[in-house]
Amino acid sequence: MGSGIHQSETTESQHSAASYPLWLPFVLRRLLFILVVAVAIVYFCVLGLRLSLNSAALGRPQSVWKLAGPALEETIDFFAGALRGDLGRVSGEGITQRTWMPVTQLLAETFTSSATLLALSIALSTVIGVAAGGLAAARRHSLLSLPMLTLTVIGVSIPSFFLALLLQVADIKFYQRTGTGLFPILGLGGYRRSLMPHIVPPALVLAARPLACITFISLSEILDRDYIRTAHAKGLHRRTVFQRHALRNASVSILTGVVVSLRFALGSLPVAEIFFNWPGLGVTMLNAIYARDAHVLAALALSLGVTFLLINLAVDLLYRLIDPRLRGGAEGEGT
Repeated sequence: MGSGIHQSETTESQHSAASYPLWLPFVLRRLLFILVVAVAIVYFCVLGLRLSLNSAALGRPQSVWKLAGPALEETIDFFAGALRGDLGRVSGEGITQRTWMPVTQLLAETFTSSATLLALSIALSTVIGVAAGGLAAARRHSLLSLPMLTLTVIGVSIPSFFLALLLQVADIKFYQRTGTGLFPILGLGGYRRSLMPHIVPPALVLAARPLACITFISLSEILDRDYIRTAHAKGLHRRTVFQRHALRNASVSILTGVVVSLRFALGSLPVAEIFFNWPGLGVTMLNAIYARDAHVLAALALSLGVTFLLINLAVDLLYRLIDPRLRGGAEGEGT
């Protein structure tokens, strides 16, 4: 009788634990961390601009501690305005008179431009990188392996500004020989007929290092596993073995490479946008620093930081869907 009651209580606790979303505490902790980081981003943007103005001011500069309090008050005002949907106004472009536009509108326009550029670069680097990595792994004992490794090392090592400069030099040389440019180099409109859209060169600059990083993820070890040999022994086609067995087992490593690539792309974003005059977050942030506009700078930096942290959270959850071992670790952590 007692054992039956104990078994029923154990069954009920198991059913309640199964119905309880074990990943929820993990998500809540990460969201709380993102909130803290968001406050820190805005605070240090405001404090940094106050320090730059303080150092350039005439007379005796104030100490950091005297500027910390006003910076905190401005941070609180920023989030109060953000909750109301009002981040202030910023000077826009005008020909005969000075115009003003909401910071939220500027943020939406620049964020869309940068997100489009980043998405294209990551998509290019992922597709080409996985294909090149698979080709290098399949031909790992041929003469193709050494050139592929060399190109990977060059792609990881080359600075973004140098690659952008090389693309501009190549465009100038091509224009001198053919009378047609590869891409416009003076903005979206350009000044001449070009073969490529304006988004292509900055996307190539942003995709170079991620492409090398993803290509470097070797599938050689996976292709030597016993289950790969068994799949070949069963007579499966080489493409089927690669897609269903090798690629799925390497998906966690590839996903990690994509996330690391996103970090590289975010770091190179201002360089690519400045070189090719792409109207995104990088150029607008530098203009805000030059204009000493704390609200615009904080809004742009906050959008970049929170977007990156949310992507990391989504990727961590995706890890647990791909790899059951990680899912079990998350369940243990949640209980």
